[in-house]
Amino acid sequence: MTKFDDNLPLQRSYVEQRIGQLVGIFQIDRSKLSDQSQARALPATDGMVGLVAVADGGRLSETAFNVWTVGSQMFKEDGCPDSQRIDFNLSEYARRLWGTNGKSGSLRKRVASAITELLKTRVIVMGVDPYTLEPAEGAAWELNLLEAAGARSEMKPVFEAARRGDRAAVAQLASLSWRADDEKAHWSMVLPKWLADSIRRDQGVILDYEVQRALRGSAKRIWVQLESHGAWTTHRLPRAENDFEAGVRALTENPARVTVEPADGEETVEVQTVVLPLTAEVYEAFGLTHANRKRDLHAACASILATDRTYLRADIRPQFGSKRHFELHVARAAGALRHERHRLAIRLRAERADAESQEVATEAVP
Repeated sequence: MTKFDDNLPLQRSYVEQRIGQLVGIFQIDRSKLSDQSQARALPATDGMVGLVAVADGGRLSETAFNVWTVGSQMFKEDGCPDSQRIDFNLSEYARRLWGTNGKSGSLRKRVASAITELLKTRVIVMGVDPYTLEPAEGAAWELNLLEAAGARSEMKPVFEAARRGDRAAVAQLASLSWRADDEKAHWSMVLPKWLADSIRRDQGVILDYEVQRALRGSAKRIWVQLESHGAWTTHRLPRAENDFEAGVRALTENPARVTVEPADGEETVEVQTVVLPLTAEVYEAFGLTHANRKRDLHAACASILATDRTYLRADIRPQFGSKRHFELHVARAAGALRHERHRLAIRLRAERADAESQEVATEAVP
């Protein structure tokens, strides 16, 4: 039976901030992956608009995004070693991605395939220096998402077969994926210097991996972009439930005229807000370029609110003084309140898993 533990750590992943803004280069929920994809960033606080990245030479699936962000978090947890390398067992990596069912051979192969995708793909980033994150007009950088990867396992039988001219054995020696069949193989990944330096300088965002895994399609892309966005503004609101709800509502309905303010000595909580004008450029950055984009954005926001309990409101509202132009107003918990809501989410997940296990046990009784 699953029990909740207040000391249970969150399942975390880590996305480099600019790549988080350009998450559209990962083809999330695409049934057919193309060899090239392009993404545009949301407008930044420094006024820079139009940061673009092109992924070329590989097929960056959603699994590749999960593998890449979890690997970055593992590098962070290991203290960011100077070797830029992380060592792992493929079964343990798969369990971190998919939970207790991650030990299966098919899931290990998915991880290995995703690593191959990351190795084959270069990302061309235009308009920013990836080492300083400063705007760099006219600049174009070619970046590797992974520097190298390899596996160590018992290869003596394969070498012997290759010497006998076995073509299948020769092909195995040229591929990482076959080692996914070896549950005991030891794997390593080496991060590129730009990414390792970015993680060391905390130029990225820690994500709740349970939310990352649960969200699908455009909701997942938009959530990653919002998490990585640099324009969040922090406010302090009264903690009392009625005043808190009124304050959040006021922040999202009319950010310029918030009427609920904490009294002297009153317990407060932190809330962050961001307002994005829904221009063609913002819709393009979200990957919503079709006629029903406003409706689909509304559905994506509803999915985010239902999945990530740190998000409090997400409203599409007319711009002040206009009936034709709209803005996206988002509010999320910050500081201690964000931590509390993370813990609540863990508790609810544990309770849900507990209920499901009891249901299975009941059905198994004749």
